[in-house]
Amino acid sequence: MSPGLVACFSGNMGSGKSSVSHVLAQALQWRRAGFGDYIRTRVREHGGNPNSREALQDLGQKLVESDPDGFCLAVLASGGFSPDEDLLLEGIRHVEIYRRVQRLVAPSRTVLIHLSVEEVEARRRIASRDGSNDDLERARAHRVEADVQTSLPAIADLIVNAAPSVEAIAGEILRAIGSWRYSMEDE
Repeated sequence: MSPGLVACFSGNMGSGKSSVSHVLAQALQWRRAGFGDYIRTRVREHGGNPNSREALQDLGQKLVESDPDGFCLAVLASGGFSPDEDLLLEGIRHVEIYRRVQRLVAPSRTVLIHLSVEEVEARRRIASRDGSNDDLERARAHRVEADVQTSLPAIADLIVNAAPSVEAIAGEILRAIGSWRYSMEDE
């Protein structure tokens, strides 16, 4: 049994993390898990609004603070993670959570891919998806977003300009994944 590759995605709201990870999951035939998907399901199960950024951020932060290992393991399980299979893990918001994922998936190798997008483009995407940017300033000020601006890009294995099309972004990431997989064969 050879270890898998867990490709983790971080980025600001509107950077395209979910869209890119879905395209990659299809192209690679890999399993996919998302912190946001998991939290939306939990909010829905408790009768909350799964479309409320505030509800999602508040529950996510509560899970990070109360049982970070359990939170990470539950998200990994939601994607059917197995140490001998590859996985796309979308929605890393904290350096500490990324470090925990690295430890929890060992001996699988992890890489962090950060999607970077200009403010104007992020706002355009959010407005087209959600219908407005009314809640955006409050959401960006939430402490769950603190590491996304500087700390996560600083430790990323790859920073991708997320302005081009999803297909172009996926192509760049596919080339990087190919390189990482090749280097794993030499280890």
